[in-house]
Amino acid sequence: MWLNNVLKTISDFYNALPRPLMDLIKIVLIILITAGAVKVGSFIIKRVLDKQKTLRNIDVKKVDTMSSLLISIFKYAVYILSGVVILTDVFKMTSVLAAAGVGGIAIGFGAQSLIKDIISGMFIVMEDQYAVGDLITVGDMTGTVEQLELRVTKLRNFNGDLYIIPNGEIKKVINHTRGNRAVIVDVPIAHSVDIDKAFAVAEEVCSDVAKEFDAIVEKPRVLGITELRDRNLNLRIFARTRPDTQGEVERRIRKLIKERFSKEDIAFI
Repeated sequence: MWLNNVLKTISDFYNALPRPLMDLIKIVLIILITAGAVKVGSFIIKRVLDKQKTLRNIDVKKVDTMSSLLISIFKYAVYILSGVVILTDVFKMTSVLAAAGVGGIAIGFGAQSLIKDIISGMFIVMEDQYAVGDLITVGDMTGTVEQLELRVTKLRNFNGDLYIIPNGEIKKVINHTRGNRAVIVDVPIAHSVDIDKAFAVAEEVCSDVAKEFDAIVEKPRVLGITELRDRNLNLRIFARTRPDTQGEVERRIRKLIKERFSKEDIAFI
């Protein structure tokens, strides 16, 4: 009984307010409900898809990409619905919306670029051009894909800067994560060194590195002398690794080459 009285008091107070203030309260409430719905919906989507990662034979990157995309679609749907409610219920623009049509209003607000971004985003996902976690280059920007949304792609570069790129502006993409990566290490040695000894030490390094890394798909090997320069010879080592591991393998080879060559008095130039 008391609850009904409280609700009636609030209703009477609200109805007694000036019209502009009533509309303002409606707008604030719609915005708060929208923000809450987006937060709760995004949490549920992420939670449900995160559980899929525990299943066998599941591509985690694709799950993360789908999670990012579904959250983006959900947010846009809620925002659009809230906007329509504000226009029709608060500003009483029902007749305007009916007369103009959704397509006419979209064009009126200059939404051509928005539509272009959304369509491009759908093609990026359908063609599997890249996924969340991939290292890609778009134009002069290189970074790891943090989010792939319906309208934009977000990249984080090595310095921590965040690039936000409209999907409609992405014309050419270099995906550094797909496929095995080549590791090429060039070692400049003096003309005076014992070539056979240098090869033997380098082969030992290759063998040791191959045992250290599970990510190596083609064991390091000495290709031989690839260049005869005036001041030195170029000894080349080659290997292949899984994506995103080539840098670590290359650094390890260089470190061991330096240590072993110095120990065996094989001169660098």
